[in-house]
Amino acid sequence: MKLAQDSLEGLKVADPRGRITLGSRYAGKHFAMWESEDGTATLIPVLIVPERDKPLTTGRLTEAFTSLETLRDNWDGHGSSAPSEGILSEAREALALLHACALARGLRWEEPHVGVNERGQITLEWWRRERSLTVFIRSEDRVDYLKSWGKDIEADMEDGELTRLSDFTSLSRWLYEEGIGQR
Repeated sequence: MKLAQDSLEGLKVADPRGRITLGSRYAGKHFAMWESEDGTATLIPVLIVPERDKPLTTGRLTEAFTSLETLRDNWDGHGSSAPSEGILSEAREALALLHACALARGLRWEEPHVGVNERGQITLEWWRRERSLTVFIRSEDRVDYLKSWGKDIEADMEDGELTRLSDFTSLSRWLYEEGIGQR
């Protein structure tokens, strides 16, 4: 899954003595350190996800995808492709990332409907009143979304690529915001 965390503007590097000074923007944040073969160390911000009533466990992820794992090509009688193991794996990872993102940012989380389209791509779907949000796991490198708030394809729908967790944050806030009307 190639969803990127937001940029790391203002992150400081170690001085010659190995000390790291972070701006106040990073006070109280948690980091993991990755050391490359050449000895260069990189700090990676880590989200600490609070526990909730229904944590997304490995068992719940397996349960969500079990029915899709048994599909074979032409599963619908119309020549549709079955999802590959790679797509299923990417979709599990994407769902776990989106769930962690929602919890870490205090967003409302409801389990999506997990499905597959005719191309063998995994879909994650949420609905709220006349609004819907569909996330398409198309490949290891491509995750798209479609949001709709009516039936008119030109006026009541928007699609795009989901490349950052902040993109999902905005989409989730849009889906669940009060005063629902249009975009």
